[in-house]
Amino acid sequence: METITSIPDLYCPYPSRMSPHVEEVAAATDAWMKRFALFPNEQAFEEFSNYKMAWMTCRTIPDGDLPLLITINNFYSWLFVLDEQLDHISPETAAIRDKNFLQNFISGFVKILRNDHFVSVAEGGNVLAAFSDIWQNLIPASRATWQCQFTISLKATFEAAIWEAANATSKTPPTVKQYMRMRPYFSGANLGTDINELAVGSSLPVYVLQDQDFVRIVDLCRRVVCWANDIFSLAKELAHGDNHNLVMVLKHNEDLTMEKALNEAARIHDYEMHQIEQLRRKLPDFGTQLNKDVKVYLDGLETMVSGFFWWSLEDTPRYMSHLQEKVV
Repeated sequence: METITSIPDLYCPYPSRMSPHVEEVAAATDAWMKRFALFPNEQAFEEFSNYKMAWMTCRTIPDGDLPLLITINNFYSWLFVLDEQLDHISPETAAIRDKNFLQNFISGFVKILRNDHFVSVAEGGNVLAAFSDIWQNLIPASRATWQCQFTISLKATFEAAIWEAANATSKTPPTVKQYMRMRPYFSGANLGTDINELAVGSSLPVYVLQDQDFVRIVDLCRRVVCWANDIFSLAKELAHGDNHNLVMVLKHNEDLTMEKALNEAARIHDYEMHQIEQLRRKLPDFGTQLNKDVKVYLDGLETMVSGFFWWSLEDTPRYMSHLQEKVV
């Protein structure tokens, strides 16, 4: 048995700001979660509330208006409910990790997204009805092209969740390459980068979005959020029987001690953070106005990265409170 008492210092050069609406957002989402009865009991709701999800949203979108912040926080909280059930491996959560259940769930939310189909609790159950409500609020806040991309991204997230659940069920550890490819999807980090367009209120032309270095920057922003989260959440996830974590994948595949695996995960995180800075300096000249728009967009991604980072360290007890727990 090993005891995790500390984690490596991670490189994050971006400052973090907090929206002044954070308390209002928290109260609105608490009421919304209760309206859709997304928790089995009051104790589960209180545990969720203690995680301070609104502080995460309001760090990642510090300049968002109140309606957008509430909608995005509702969405992140909805994802949290599903993630908790997927992460906690137990007989009670086996049903949601079943491949057929997840495929049917994907079909349900794709129907909502593609057809703007409103789902009531009676028709689709609490979880799909809650998502339907989120989508009704996202439609007027977004462009049709964003909605198409978001549909693809959410489908990719849950398809990756099927892959993750299958590994957990079969107790088949992924390779490092497999894990690093899939992690930004089953974590939902791809959804965070999609939401950036709404956060900054600016869209970019396709030829910018498909620029090789720009694509790599977006991918790296997703990845560093995941690697930091894996380091922060290691003790919590192991306590719940979840080995889908970069540290544990490195430990298993490269036969490392826990300390060396943690340090290697930190090295990967820091290296990719530096890559983001280097690639920003390499971007082509798109013209005066478009250069400004690109800067706003990428500054927004950096705000997202720092928001997740500092929320994990300073606001929520979700991760740091587990550091003293013993793990195998």
